[in-house]
Amino acid sequence: MQGSGVSQMVPVALLVALLNLATGVASEVPRPLGVSLAKASLYQPRAGDNSWTCLDGSRTIPFSQVNDDYCDCADGSDEPGTSACPKGQFHCLNKGHQSVNIPSSQVQDGICDCCDGSDESQEVRCPNTCLELGAAAAAQRRNEAELHKRGAERRLEMITRGKQLRAEREARRLELDQRRKEQELLRAEKEQLKKNAEALESEAIEIYKEQQREVGAETAQAEQEPQQMRQEASLSFVRYDTNKDGFVEVTELMVDMNLDRDRNGVVTVEEAKYFLDERERVDLDAFVTLAWPRIKPLAMLAEGLFQPPQPEEVVPQPETEQAEVSTEAIHPTPPKPTQEQAELAGEEEIEADEEGEEDQYDDEEPDVGVGEASPDVEDVTPPNYDPETQRLIQLANEARNALEEVERSLREIDQEVREIDDQNNKGYGQTEEWAVHDGQCYNFEDREYVYTLCPFDRASQKSRSGGPETTLGRWDKWIGEPKKYSQQKYANGAACWNGPNRSAIINISCGLEPKITAVSEPNRCEYYFEFETPAACDSEAFQAESEKLHDEL
Repeated sequence: MQGSGVSQMVPVALLVALLNLATGVASEVPRPLGVSLAKASLYQPRAGDNSWTCLDGSRTIPFSQVNDDYCDCADGSDEPGTSACPKGQFHCLNKGHQSVNIPSSQVQDGICDCCDGSDESQEVRCPNTCLELGAAAAAQRRNEAELHKRGAERRLEMITRGKQLRAEREARRLELDQRRKEQELLRAEKEQLKKNAEALESEAIEIYKEQQREVGAETAQAEQEPQQMRQEASLSFVRYDTNKDGFVEVTELMVDMNLDRDRNGVVTVEEAKYFLDERERVDLDAFVTLAWPRIKPLAMLAEGLFQPPQPEEVVPQPETEQAEVSTEAIHPTPPKPTQEQAELAGEEEIEADEEGEEDQYDDEEPDVGVGEASPDVEDVTPPNYDPETQRLIQLANEARNALEEVERSLREIDQEVREIDDQNNKGYGQTEEWAVHDGQCYNFEDREYVYTLCPFDRASQKSRSGGPETTLGRWDKWIGEPKKYSQQKYANGAACWNGPNRSAIINISCGLEPKITAVSEPNRCEYYFEFETPAACDSEAFQAESEKLHDEL
């Protein structure tokens, strides 16, 4: 352990020695105050006239006007050691620590900005703290180097796993491409089978529908005849009921000579009673059911619409022509009713229909139930196809189902391919070190909220007292500068009240375990997460930065 401590102290001493050596050499190069060693050659007077040209080339001035506390150059390059030019830069040499550039406005402002105090006059008496700061910085760099070394070992494990995951995704992608080609060929085959089966199905159903239409027409005609019969009977009832008492009497039929059955020129009482079913008088319902079936043939005979049977063979009249016979032409000999009689007949017909409906409803039991009323849903009974049609329909259904199964498989393949492509496009680092974080979530709690970061998915917060989760942003892209993989952005989070959508920036640093170390909201609805992970530990890159820093010093 002691040997280890000695070996750790050597780089610190070496770094301090290098700083002192570099600073000593730099201080020996003549140059104006506030000029860095890298720019020393730019601040040399021209031989002969002892002039000097502004760094932007805009003007040539005597070299004696450099650092004369008056701004002569537009770019402020003639006053590197004073605050005369607003655009100027002052270089802090900071012997024993890292040199820095500060705005020239901070020169001679009474505040010690350079650790060596070179930005202020002797009257301010700035203490030189560069050696202490340099030693502390060197110790910090040593600790960071050790952290990167240990974290890099875990990072290698993450790289190995990340590359393995990518190889698995690429292999799965190739497998899916092959399966898709096979499924596309199968889909073409199933589409043709479906087309053929549906053609046979459509033809069979059309034949069935045509048969059903013929049956329906016959049924409709059969259902229409009783209604037509009642309508004709109602009109004739109105014509015969000349006294408008709601009955047709024997005397009212005796005036219709079409009812003279024996053709002796007189309609007798016996003949009239025959048509009234041997009654003195009948109401509308009795007339429709009893009288009109006996009267109608004679009425049609009088109109020439009906021919009595003849000994010789008579060609029957087609049913379609009989069905097209207008009922207006069927009426007995008595004169046509007046408008008042027609209206009365219509009212009586309506009353008869209402009475029939009331009778129908009276026969039904009242619909009384317990519980919630359910909406009336008409039960649709499937057609009763013949066995052959049913077989063709079944074959078509099987063909449709087979095609749908293939298309479902293709959709699943496409969905998985999109997921693989999305993962590959997220950018898991140069060596796939970030892949293991995808699908993981990390929490951080403060006094009010629980913050959650799910890399490559979302950032969110939730009150510790409960309530819904608020999305602070969804994965957008890497935005680190100059190190791309040092910062992530999550955008398009939930909208703030009267404000923009929330967003989150993830600052990433090296750590032995992945975790959130801090969360802040410097601006309204803009959140900053500090996240540590071994994926950010790169000992080689850190060593290169240290060597670059040594070169600069």
